[in-house]
Amino acid sequence: MLEFDDIELMQLQFCMSQTKNMMSMGGEIRRHASITKKVEEEMERRKNATGAYTLEGVLRQLDEDIKRLSS
Repeated sequence: MLEFDDIELMQLQFCMSQTKNMMSMGGEIRRHASITKKVEEEMERRKNATGAYTLEGVLRQLDEDIKRLSS
């Protein structure tokens, strides 16, 4: 199982959106759609579970990062 942090998932989502139009064969298109769907489902799951990708989630993560870096 691959483990991605939130920023990596956002980067992967961006890469998938940028490469969508480059797929030309049926198999490529289906695999690309499958991967894109899995990334979006994982982002939605995290959003619902932790508040990631919301203003509150981002502020909480920034606060945690500041505390970690200042200690």
